[in-house]
Amino acid sequence: MLSGLAGSVFRVGAAVERADVIARLLDAYLAKPDATSGPADPVIARELRVVAGAAVTPRSVLDATATLELLALDRHEPASIANAVAVARDDARRARDVVSTELWDALNVTRSRLPRKIAAGREHEFLAWVRERSALAVGVVEGDASRDEVWEFFTLGRSLARCAATARLLASELLDPESGRSWATALRACGVGEAFHREARPGAPASEAAAFLLLDGHCPRSVLFLTQRAEACLADVAPALVPEGLAELREAGAALRTILPADAVEAARPAGRRLASVADRVARALDEHVFAGAAAG
Repeated sequence: MLSGLAGSVFRVGAAVERADVIARLLDAYLAKPDATSGPADPVIARELRVVAGAAVTPRSVLDATATLELLALDRHEPASIANAVAVARDDARRARDVVSTELWDALNVTRSRLPRKIAAGREHEFLAWVRERSALAVGVVEGDASRDEVWEFFTLGRSLARCAATARLLASELLDPESGRSWATALRACGVGEAFHREARPGAPASEAAAFLLLDGHCPRSVLFLTQRAEACLADVAPALVPEGLAELREAGAALRTILPADAVEAARPAGRRLASVADRVARALDEHVFAGAAAG
């Protein structure tokens, strides 16, 4: 696949996933937070920005309303849902030759219907709509696309984006590793709350929740699964162009597999810091060594 098209497909996947990730984070920690003691509002606001990848400056207004507005609908904020929707739509337009008409239509409609303001009390409803639109785009690709390079680059973008965000959450102050309630919120923010509770016994300790989010090889939102999926896609489409990134993903996956479930709570923060760094470096390496060929040409 031409580097320009590959980059566009990759960015569509990453942007679709980023919209879903941010919507879930905002819903879990701001729109419908658990009625339990947790970090103070300024800490939540700051850490949400960090996990989302937004800058925190001395002038940042660290309250729930400002953070929701920034990360939901600020079109000038690269980490926002609005920016992710615009990127997905624009890159899908550039890749019209290789993506399906149904995917393009789904993204174009999402962009056209994105509001400029969320009505008071409708935050959860808006964030649920974003998740539904993201799921529709992913479902179109998963249901209809051949498992060729288009699917590989789309899935690689999705896997790295979600892996980086989940890893930053694990390393953040949003999560108290010793608190079962904190893990429950984190699982919900990552979209695996129901999946965990279907498998876990009532009152399961924090170590089981940590092991599920870090080490479950069957859960498509665990960091182990995401790391392995990203490694497999990268090995298929660009192993010779990003050898260091591929090696780092393999090493990160191998390191995760050495963690015992009982040690997952203690391992969560260091594993999160490492995986966030690896995912970001791989994405940058793809930009520099695979997708940059379009500009050079």
